[in-house]
Amino acid sequence: MHTEELICRIRSRSARVAVVGLGYVGLPTAAVLADAGFRVVGADVKREVVEAVNAGRPHISEPGLEELVRRCRKAGRLSAVTSARKACDGADIAAVVVQTPLDDRGEPEMQPLRSALREVAEALRRGMLVVVESTLPPGGMREVVVPELEGCSGLRAGRDFLLAYSPERAIPTRTLQEIRTNSRLVGGVNQESARAAAELYSCITSGEVHTEHMDVVEIVKLVENTFRDVNIALANELAVFCEALGVDVGRVIELANRHPRVNLHMPGAGVGGHCLPKDPVFLIGKARKHGLRLELIEAARRRNESMPVHVLQKVEKALEGRSKPKVAVLGVAYKGNTDDTRHSPAEKVIKALLRRGVEVHSHDPFAKQDFGGRFTNSMEEAVRGADVVVIMTDHDDYRRMSTAELKRYLKRDAVIVDARRVLDRSEVEREGLRYSGVGC
Repeated sequence: MHTEELICRIRSRSARVAVVGLGYVGLPTAAVLADAGFRVVGADVKREVVEAVNAGRPHISEPGLEELVRRCRKAGRLSAVTSARKACDGADIAAVVVQTPLDDRGEPEMQPLRSALREVAEALRRGMLVVVESTLPPGGMREVVVPELEGCSGLRAGRDFLLAYSPERAIPTRTLQEIRTNSRLVGGVNQESARAAAELYSCITSGEVHTEHMDVVEIVKLVENTFRDVNIALANELAVFCEALGVDVGRVIELANRHPRVNLHMPGAGVGGHCLPKDPVFLIGKARKHGLRLELIEAARRRNESMPVHVLQKVEKALEGRSKPKVAVLGVAYKGNTDDTRHSPAEKVIKALLRRGVEVHSHDPFAKQDFGGRFTNSMEEAVRGADVVVIMTDHDDYRRMSTAELKRYLKRDAVIVDARRVLDRSEVEREGLRYSGVGC
């Protein structure tokens, strides 16, 4: 298919799209494309994910997603299969949205992506457009994506098929909104590839679509999340410092942010999710291969990784002198109002307490799994008789909860360790409870 013909099919929504990987970004992307009028077939290796999508009940919690999936299923524009090759058979466009986590050595784990690309390559045909949305280390397109697609298909990228890179830039709880409104970066192996991919994203976002050199786009995505990681690390470092001085870091940050050129984040229990703990490491690893040290970024990673230990120390101090204590951990998701538990700081805290022989009960209104403690979706059950309550996630449910009501279920001398600073310290202390927040 000629590029101009593909672009015409994109504009008329007659192009068929395969989305490989139906996770926290892949499924919303597939649903948004289907809602825009494209016929979309999604692929995921997990049968339960495919069955859930085909039943119109997404396996992930994301505002508006279930209604959107049901609407697209009813319209006959969205379906799912367990084979990426099958999804790509007859497709004009394949979007690859497969996770690229870190392995046990802190190196990029590219095997899931490689496997997905090989399946796509088996169905690849001339004129097809492949867009990779998976986050890649610098050079990933040339070193991993192009060899896998060309080696398995016998076709040449940029000559026989179009190939572009457009990393996702959405976060849980706002994924649909951000896919539809955020600007997109598109880098192609050649100008025609970038132009075709840009046309596709123009159909689903009201934001600007920027085309740039593929190598630049790879780094931009990593820099965006590295900026956030460094900013959070600064807030966490200030929190530890202010604690030592007996100063409330929240007040310090609030007043500092009144300066027109200051925008500090708030401190917390550390960072989680798929991107922030990983993307800076992609930069660090690539720099080391060039004989460089990204010392500031490395220091930020160490500070953020240390925060669950800092919270744990607060809990241990609160438990001093208590016999057979019970700790209630509120929140196992890494981020408020989502069920995403990937790299959640709560995991380190819960597992460390269990190793110390502490009775741990955990609660989360969204998540469906725990990290080894006694998990429940009933807050009353989780906190009843607790010596210490640790708030690890900034769910709105926790911001709205009544301190007076909470007090009814706790031990008389219970301590609230507020790792996300969701409660009002003065209100907690008025109820006769002890408060220990990060940074105060």
